[in-house]
Amino acid sequence: MKNQTLVIFLFLCSFWSLFAQENNALIAAENLKYRIHLGFINAAEATIKSSSVTSKMGDRTVRKVEIEGVTTGVLELFSPLKDYWSALIDTETMLPLKTEMRKREGRYRKEETVLYQMDKGFAKITSPQNKPVTSTIQGPKDLLDLISAYYFLRSKPVTEKKPGSRWSAQVLVDSKIYELVLVVKSKETINTEAGKKTSIKTNILLPKNDMFKEEDAIRLWISDDEYQVPLKIQVNLKIGFLTIDLIDYNIQGKKIYFPKASL
Repeated sequence: MKNQTLVIFLFLCSFWSLFAQENNALIAAENLKYRIHLGFINAAEATIKSSSVTSKMGDRTVRKVEIEGVTTGVLELFSPLKDYWSALIDTETMLPLKTEMRKREGRYRKEETVLYQMDKGFAKITSPQNKPVTSTIQGPKDLLDLISAYYFLRSKPVTEKKPGSRWSAQVLVDSKIYELVLVVKSKETINTEAGKKTSIKTNILLPKNDMFKEEDAIRLWISDDEYQVPLKIQVNLKIGFLTIDLIDYNIQGKKIYFPKASL
């Protein structure tokens, strides 16, 4: 389970950003930092960073987003982990054009590159650890990876939606396509690393699996303000609770919530 901690974190990113502002989803130079606990164990830290400038991929304008995760504390001694994901996201459609992944978990190594050609109905997956090294998977034109889902769904504000409102998306994860559903529950004031914050509580419904204790095992609290970012996440795993807390946030160098913190 310890080597799945950061994978779960990235998995959750698919729906966290449903609550950000319209037309301001793929923000330049936006940096977020999270601390991840497994029970009482300080397990890992993860950062999400978007590039300050755009670039070109063919005739499309893209922005690069990178996510890095490392184990900390006791887990760093017994099972060091350093994972990296990146995505080139079309700034107009918010769809992925290319993603990369590198996993370093103890002695385990895995690298993967995915080129999305969804106008042709498929994505091309390349990994030296796979057999065959290159394969394709068919999918819908709006197929997302985990990172692009973070920003694509972020363009759909739901802060004014009623409890019970639902959204879904199809996301490519480890060469498989999953449909995930987010359900709005209620507004709550919660204690965070930055003090008491008004938030929107949500649940994520997942396909049946052996990792989570129940179908709605993931609970997210999103800031009910102009930033609308995930403040806190709790995951009810079969082996215990995973807790993820926002500990630093800045946009183009401007500190948000955490004036003394530093990425």
